[in-house]
Parts: sequence; C-alpha cells; structure tokens
Amino acid sequence: MSRIFLALAIIAVVLLSANLLVGLTIGDFGAASRAFQSAYHEYDQLAESASDRGTLEQSESRLEEAAKRLNEQRSSFWLHIWLGMSAALVTLLVNSISVTYFIGTNRWCREVVDAFALDEDLAQRSQRLKKRAFPWSLTAILLMIVVAGLGAASDPVTLNPDAADWVPYHWGLAMLGIVVIGGCLLAQVALIAKNYQLINEILVAAEHERERRKIAREPVAEG
Repeated sequence: MSRIFLALAIIAVVLLSANLLVGLTIGDFGAASRAFQSAYHEYDQLAESASDRGTLEQSESRLEEAAKRLNEQRSSFWLHIWLGMSAALVTLLVNSISVTYFIGTNRWCREVVDAFALDEDLAQRSQRLKKRAFPWSLTAILLMIVVAGLGAASDPVTLNPDAADWVPYHWGLAMLGIVVIGGCLLAQVALIAKNYQLINEILVAAEHERERRKIAREPVAEG
C-alpha cells in the first residue's frame, strides 16, 4: 500500500509543479485582459458617439492589438486553469485515500485484536498511527483549498477589479504549498509503511493464536 500511495503522491506533486510552471510562464494575463476591456469600452463609446473616422480607426487598432495580446496568452491561461483543477482534485483524492485507509485499517486491527484476544497494545499502536496521519492529511487538504481559492480570486475573467491584487498571494502560497503538501504526503507514506508492518504483525499474532486454540481443542492421546 505504501508503494501505491507513494506513486499517487508523486503524481499529485508532479501535477502541482507542472501547473506552477505553466502559471509562471503565462505572463501578466490580468493586465492583458484589463487592456482589452479598456480598449473595447473605448471603441464602443466612440462608435456610439459617432466620432471622426480617424479617431475611431485608432481606437479599433488599439482594440485589435489588445485582442491579439490576450489571445496569445489565453491558451496558456486555460491550460493553467484546467491543469490546476486536475492537480487540486488529485491532491484531495490522494489525501482522502489516506484518511479512508487509516480509518478502515484501524477498525480492522481493533476487530482482530478483540476476536483473538491479542495484546491490546497492537490496537493502540494502530490508533496512534491514525491520529498521527490525520493532521498531515488535513493540512494538505486545507492548503490545497486555500491555494485554489486564491487562484479563483485572482482570475481576471471574473471581472473582479481587485483580481490583480490576489496574484502575488496566489503565486507565493502555491510555491510554498507544493513544498508543504509534498512533505505531508511523504509523512503519510512513512506512516502507511509503519501501519503495513503493524498489520503483518497482527496477522502473525492472530495465526499463532489460531494454532494455539486449535491445539487446545484437540483431545490428548492416551498413552
């Protein structure tokens, strides 16, 4: 299980890193979007006021230039959006798998320990591993949600006048977030590996107890 989770964790971090690189290479899409909106409104107002042809042509030229710059960045921008959504969903999924895994295995450990009257410390160790894993999962999940939320707040397509103000926070937290999320995932990989060893230990102890009970039920041969 630890190898599977490690592979999923690597995929999540790679997606996050790739999306960060895409975001850093887009350029100032917000400025391009605002320039296009300004040029469009200017041209629209001049067209409605029936301004002279020369002024209108100059405004139209500025509008075409702004539209060209916007279109050059649009494909990279939407790649950043969709890749970001995919990376966020994968990150949330991987951490949710960890939460589900520890809940399920902890319950299994408790049931086996009770069924075979094994050492209570085995169940308590499973409980401790679960409690140690949950903060890492929760930290990664909450951080991913905040990074995505800042990305949405800095999206110029929403026509939010304050969108540009959120961009530095989005970039800064995204770069920090990749490191923190990667650390959270590695911590969970280590805990899953320890939990796997504990499960094997419980299986061995349960098998020994089963054999002991089997021998105890067998009639003693008379000499």
